[in-house]
Amino acid sequence: MSASKKYRGYTLEEAKTELELWKKVKRAAATGKSYMIDSRQLTRHDLAEINQEIDRFSAIVDALSTGRSGPVRTYARQSRW
Repeated sequence: MSASKKYRGYTLEEAKTELELWKKVKRAAATGKSYMIDSRQLTRHDLAEINQEIDRFSAIVDALSTGRSGPVRTYARQSRW
């Protein structure tokens, strides 16, 4: 039995689950920033934070799905004349 490949501490299935969760959070946030029930108030995450988490987990899912071991690094040389 082989160990599950991990990237940034997540397996592919965990990352997919987190991605779906953040997508649900975004749909819920679309209905309103906060609301009250009796004396209790719920304030949802900021949309920018939600989009950042969706991007992060999308990158993790992509990295684990394609078999990359980390971010792609590019280097450029530019002549200065």
